[in-house]
Amino acid sequence: MRRREFLAGCLMGATILGTACFKRNGSARQKLRLTAGRGLTMSSLFLAYEQGYFRDAGFDIEIVQLSNPLYAMTLLAGGRADVAFAGLSTSFLNTARKLPVKIIAGRELASPTCGTMGSIYGLRRNFPDGLDNPAVLKGKRVCGGPTLGFSHFALDTQLESAGLSAADVQSVNMPTMQAVASLLGGSIDAAVLNVEYDRNLMLRASELVRGPGLGRYHPNFQCSHILFGATLLAADTGVGARFLSAYLRGAQEFARGRTPRFMEEFARSGGLDVQAVTSACRDRFSLDGSVDLHSLELFVNWALRKKYISESVSTSDLVDLRFLRMAHEN
Repeated sequence: MRRREFLAGCLMGATILGTACFKRNGSARQKLRLTAGRGLTMSSLFLAYEQGYFRDAGFDIEIVQLSNPLYAMTLLAGGRADVAFAGLSTSFLNTARKLPVKIIAGRELASPTCGTMGSIYGLRRNFPDGLDNPAVLKGKRVCGGPTLGFSHFALDTQLESAGLSAADVQSVNMPTMQAVASLLGGSIDAAVLNVEYDRNLMLRASELVRGPGLGRYHPNFQCSHILFGATLLAADTGVGARFLSAYLRGAQEFARGRTPRFMEEFARSGGLDVQAVTSACRDRFSLDGSVDLHSLELFVNWALRKKYISESVSTSDLVDLRFLRMAHEN
């Protein structure tokens, strides 16, 4: 989106909330606390942050990076965070029915051609024929992720494709880095890992095998979203729309090849090849923020079937698209 197109909204009706209008009025910037994961999937967010798009839209953004998605949801539901960039979780399904927490835009997709979302990793010595057929997981000790959510959904989907169920494996839960260490150390046989670049995995790549991601079974399943808490849900719709427009501008530029410092620093801090990290495929994000309700329905039905939630929940109770509609109108 060109800058003049982005700012042109200030000349039209409800778009008086746009960036240029904010600057002209000289208002103080609104402080927002945002939680996000620690992985490379946050690159589009950091691009928008580094380029000052949130600042120009009238916000002072504090980004709190967390490795525990359950804690992120706790902060959002408790009013200690305003925005969360989060993957699907059963804690969200339970929270959304009781507290003001809603999905306002879609983000990451389980692409069949880009990325490794929902892939199962194992040691080659334990799976000499690879992990293309999930039937080889029967009886194995498998980590599905730190909390009940997308990774467990991906594991169950793959097991079901081979006529198995969760009862056919020994399922364990642990944080991603602990799962990587346990996998490499041999204390678990396999793990669902949604990380593209991990130094330990890359150093021992020849010892590992990786199965297909969830994109094989549900192409472009939408696995992460932007969520608002009570502050933004109760505010004027234009406030949240401004925030969303700023993010989407960064996401679109990231998809076109613009690289944030965050990616380079991520690579260097992990002892990774900067060129390899920054040239990774980027075609796995919803660039218009659209929310795929079918993906949500699949996840809700899975959680209900597994009894992770006590009753079904309508997707209309999980989503608030007012902000996205206004962002597109402007």
